[in-house]
Amino acid sequence: MIQQQIHGRGDFELKRFEDEGAYKYSYYAVLHRGERIDVKCPECGGHAYIECANGEVQWRCSQCYAQAVKEEDYEYTGRGYCAVCERWISVEVTDEKQISHPLVHVTCPHCGAINQAEMHKRPTSRGYYREIQNGRDPLFDLELYFLDHVRGKQIWAVNREHLNYLIAYVSADLRVKSGGKWIKTASHSIPAYIKDAKNRETVTRVLSKMQHNF
Repeated sequence: MIQQQIHGRGDFELKRFEDEGAYKYSYYAVLHRGERIDVKCPECGGHAYIECANGEVQWRCSQCYAQAVKEEDYEYTGRGYCAVCERWISVEVTDEKQISHPLVHVTCPHCGAINQAEMHKRPTSRGYYREIQNGRDPLFDLELYFLDHVRGKQIWAVNREHLNYLIAYVSADLRVKSGGKWIKTASHSIPAYIKDAKNRETVTRVLSKMQHNF
């Protein structure tokens, strides 16, 4: 993000904004870079943050020191060749009583025969995370710390760097998109009501107020 003052005619100055790369402030990208997502602590309501440390995603409160680690979610399948029709089968297993066993009884989806299959498990996230919805993070369902409303609609930032980016973008007079016309930038995911010129003053004021949250 580059913001410069460009002198126009007379004493009027234009704020020039150069956009950043696409998905820079996505939930996954922020954690993948080793940065933090600012959220509200579910215990005391104060400032907390989510981070990925030593391969684990966790949240910690900077005020009451509450914390939790996200346990990996797995999907379980019974796999093997059917003893009757000899076709390959891979059947999802949802019975919690069976998932701890190395072998499981599953029904062949091709011929209906009951088979004893080898149990397999794998993480469902595969290193990726869903995006933020309704101002809450997708792993712990915690409310974002930088969150407010503009004309009844949510406006939020994942952390202070993202907040500063939004302020610079919204308040700019001239926005420059580097990398060509068809290259996506970080601003492509900003909702239209935030970009709307008629909301510019209100949005800037709300975002600036959030800078003083802590």
